[in-house]
Amino acid sequence: MRAALIEAFGEPTEVLELVDVPEPTGPAAGEVLVGVEYAPINMNDLYVIQGAFPVRPSLPSVVGNEGVGRVLAVGSGVEHLKVGDRVLIPLYAFSWRERLVVPATGLFSLPERPRSPRRGRSDHRRSPRRPP
Repeated sequence: MRAALIEAFGEPTEVLELVDVPEPTGPAAGEVLVGVEYAPINMNDLYVIQGAFPVRPSLPSVVGNEGVGRVLAVGSGVEHLKVGDRVLIPLYAFSWRERLVVPATGLFSLPERPRSPRRGRSDHRRSPRRPP
């Protein structure tokens, strides 16, 4: 399994590496295994890599502060999620990897597609009507 990892704090272009790491074990009771689909890069990630953010992981460490993924396996006692559910990855779960195990507490299933605007309501994304 691949992951973005740092072994020292510093400039991201110098210290960030794409490496093979062991597959996660589990999930244990109360946990879920999540396949990461999307993990953005934001300034907080860069500050963590530089060691300039209050959250400083023990090194070496996978990095990444957030993301979205699909539940691949559910540990015992988890009843509010099922395999295939899309979830937000908890903040500071170090999401720049292909798969990770996280506690199920606080996770919820995201809708599969965005809801369309209700009829009769204005949608600010539409262009204004032109007079005939």
